[in-house]
Amino acid sequence: MIALYKPCEIIQDSLGNLISEFKAVGYCLPTAENLRFNMKGHWSRSAKHGIQFEVDTYDEVIVPTKAGIIAYLTSGQIKGIGPKTAEKIYSMFGTNTLQILDSNPERLLEVPGISSAKLKKISDSYLASRGARDVVAFLAPHGITPNRAVKLYRQYGEDTMDMVRNHPYQLCEMAGIGFRTADKIAMSMGFDKLSPERVDEGLLFTLTEAETRGNLCMEKHDFIRQSLKFLETAELTEQMAAVRAARLLHDGKIATYHGWVYKPRAEETEKRLAERIIGLQKNYRYRDAEILENEIVQIEAKLRLNLNEEQRAAVATAVTKPLTIITGGPGTGKTLTERALLALYRARHPTGRVVCCAPTGRAARRMEESTGMAATTIHRALGLIAGEDGNYCEPEALEADLVLVDEVSMMDLYLAEHLLRAVPRGCQVVFIGDADQLPSVGPGAVLSELIGCGEIPVIRLQKIYRQSRGSRIATNASLIRNGNLSLEYGSDFRFVESSDLANSADQIERIYLEEAERCGVDNVALLTPFRQKTETGVTALNERLRDKINPPSSDKTEAVFGKRRFRKGDKVMQIKNYEEISNGDIGYVVQIRKDGSDAFLTVDFGDGRVVEYENNDLDMLTHAYATTIHKSQGAEYQSVIINLQCAHAVMLVRPLIYTAITRAKERVILVGERRALCIAINRTDTERRGTNLADRIHALAEQQKEGTR
Repeated sequence: MIALYKPCEIIQDSLGNLISEFKAVGYCLPTAENLRFNMKGHWSRSAKHGIQFEVDTYDEVIVPTKAGIIAYLTSGQIKGIGPKTAEKIYSMFGTNTLQILDSNPERLLEVPGISSAKLKKISDSYLASRGARDVVAFLAPHGITPNRAVKLYRQYGEDTMDMVRNHPYQLCEMAGIGFRTADKIAMSMGFDKLSPERVDEGLLFTLTEAETRGNLCMEKHDFIRQSLKFLETAELTEQMAAVRAARLLHDGKIATYHGWVYKPRAEETEKRLAERIIGLQKNYRYRDAEILENEIVQIEAKLRLNLNEEQRAAVATAVTKPLTIITGGPGTGKTLTERALLALYRARHPTGRVVCCAPTGRAARRMEESTGMAATTIHRALGLIAGEDGNYCEPEALEADLVLVDEVSMMDLYLAEHLLRAVPRGCQVVFIGDADQLPSVGPGAVLSELIGCGEIPVIRLQKIYRQSRGSRIATNASLIRNGNLSLEYGSDFRFVESSDLANSADQIERIYLEEAERCGVDNVALLTPFRQKTETGVTALNERLRDKINPPSSDKTEAVFGKRRFRKGDKVMQIKNYEEISNGDIGYVVQIRKDGSDAFLTVDFGDGRVVEYENNDLDMLTHAYATTIHKSQGAEYQSVIINLQCAHAVMLVRPLIYTAITRAKERVILVGERRALCIAINRTDTERRGTNLADRIHALAEQQKEGTR
């Protein structure tokens, strides 16, 4: 930034004229008025900008009087301190106030009106304005935000600058600072591209990148090749990288299983999950598996249902086995089967404790509506609270005799392990999901691996019922699943041809507004493969639709974060696990209040969850009028609008389009190119995720059989 200052000392230019003001250039320069700063740096001359002072570091010069200290406290640089609070602080600590802030900030809790939350805000901003100044200024040119730099300072304290200059690759340990940023800093410090520290972090980051694509592990030769490609260092050979990988393995920084390379946490979690799957069956005392035909017939009569043979088999298996998987596409009666098995379980075990849950709030609400049983998210059932890094705390033990989990295709390996760790001995578990949908956003492919292990009873529901009511959605989902391009079209399944992206965006806007008018904003989903890059990407469509659905007005306050503008009444989505709010949860901005330069957004997510976000938290929110297909998993809408363009070719695969259309209950409207639809249906060469869960389960089951012979 560039700022204009008035010097407190006498400064003359080269001609001897007194300088009354000067331009300073630097990062995070102070802008508070009526304060003094001691700046260190050097003068420079530019043909375009003239003489300016390039600032390396600066410190406030605090006048040690009541007026000087209060002026500093109320300058706006320290969040949470206004004039009244500043007076209270000075009355309590006098001229020792700044010393208290430096060394014993917790003593501010002695001041009336300062809570623990307010103390944290004061401490964080004080660090940013004082102790962390050099760190902020040093890291800002590398794209690291002041907020993240302050967190770094809180972690390493006075050693931060030494760490950044001499061990920059340690920055990779912080969430949000990846290898590329750390590498850029290291190169500016003169690090050798072949330094062991750089190669090691490059190897580790290759595994981190693989996890963002859903892979828990990488085949060892591919791991080395991908690492070399990532490090882009001609002098680095496969043998050299393999030697460093062996050292990481020896030091416990990576782990292996049958030639596959993991991060230790991933390998340990996959191993524990496999053991828990086997343990469920080993520790289960098999209940009477007598013929249930009469009981099922009674339940059918009571609920006025007519189950087919597949559904009866699913119900019978679920109430007698320790772990059962029920899978099927839309319209195959998964919901009816859930209702019947819950009713039968209740009839057989009147005092049995039942927990119904799903990976997302939307899926849990739908489960509750369809079964009539109370349902919640897996996270809430387990008391999982996510920290700033997105990782969850330890799960609470479940008090349950039967756990029924819906939309299991969305459950990643870490969540699955948390869940089964919390299941008590002797509890039954039923997993329900559609194996043909996209795998979870998080790493692993839990449902397909559990089905593929061959050690768990799997009931497939294949007979389609929805088509009897005239719906083409279930019929076309089945056709797509089988690679058939001859889809059925009509009022409930339409295709709007448009090869031009700008025209497609116009068509999408028109159709979205019509559908929102017909059935309400919450009952319409607009899905597209890409978040950015095109006119029909999520970002562009959100901006376009928000101004139509929730236009600006004088009574709607707004807050700006980066390029995003939030407005009271906006529909928003959480995009990071944090505390009790999960990635993908949708809510509405119900209030925006401002305190100086700070903005506070209150979002109502339903279910009694109302959360306030500060400026620094707004990167966890995005608008939710349009979403990616991945983010729509677990939800159902009356109407679904899907954009498919050949420009999206890299994303077009069969599970993607299948997942998108199965979000709809009444109507699907495709906008784009038929060729793009054909590409998606025909492309089955999707990359298998790196995971060995099925192999581990099978191996453990074989060991158990050997031990009982």
